[in-house]
Amino acid sequence: MLLAHLKTFIRIVESGSLTRAAEQLNLTQPAVTKQLAQLEEEFHTQLLVRQGRKFYMTPTGEVFYHYAKRILLAVDQTYEAIEEMERPGQGEIHIAAVATVAVFSLPQVLSGFTRNFPHLRVRVKIGEIQENLDGVVKGEQAVGLVTVPIIHEQIDSIPLFSDPVRLVVSPQRARELPATVTLQDIAQMEFISYQTPSRFRSYVDGVLEQHGVIPKVLMEFNSHDVVKSMVKVGLGAAMVPDSVVRDDIFRGELHALHVENLPPIMRTTSLIVLKDPPRTAALRALLETFFTHYQVPRHMWPGWLEEEL
Repeated sequence: MLLAHLKTFIRIVESGSLTRAAEQLNLTQPAVTKQLAQLEEEFHTQLLVRQGRKFYMTPTGEVFYHYAKRILLAVDQTYEAIEEMERPGQGEIHIAAVATVAVFSLPQVLSGFTRNFPHLRVRVKIGEIQENLDGVVKGEQAVGLVTVPIIHEQIDSIPLFSDPVRLVVSPQRARELPATVTLQDIAQMEFISYQTPSRFRSYVDGVLEQHGVIPKVLMEFNSHDVVKSMVKVGLGAAMVPDSVVRDDIFRGELHALHVENLPPIMRTTSLIVLKDPPRTAALRALLETFFTHYQVPRHMWPGWLEEEL
């Protein structure tokens, strides 16, 4: 069995067609069919079934697809590790991040990192928290950036920074309100909020409810930019991470309100990495860049990184 057979199987699954798989692999359709037959003969089982013009995985095929992806990923990482040894400072590194961090925080770190390592390619994949965790556990991404602490037996989760949650309104609306508003005041406000299910929405609503406030949600969106736009034109208030609205507040496009008797609401952004990752120079440099940028104390760094540095 050759690695080419695994690539062919994956391409059939992901394209759903022998014809499209053959075109993408620059092979003939009979060659693709033969490779699939050889795999099924090797494992004495049917991996795919045909329904109409499309192919679907059998239960055995799903297991095979999972491990085929892992095998090819390991091969790619082997090439990258050897390339890095032969040409230090080159190759690529993969990062998974939630959208908020990718848009509003990650660029500041990567700008310095790419200046120091101009020949090292950085690939960023935006996903939900669970998706990013799965990617790091499977080795598909070197590190992940998430907005909740992660507890996992294979993962080190290192807090990078705390992001205060701000209650923001339009400047015009702010002029109609006192400098400090009460919980009773915000209970009467109409809110522009995030769509459910959202960890951030659930967290903020939970804190407000603990203090007797049930938010009156006027609109829901899954985009920080849309939420901010609606608030700017005066359609409602919003509870938003500081990193998302800091520049808008500085420019006077939004106004942050102080709420009496409401303790600070904080969201912690953490970096996740395997406890025992492939210890490449690129990963060491990336982690050191993150931890230095966010002034993470050395005792909180992964043990293997502190030892090697």
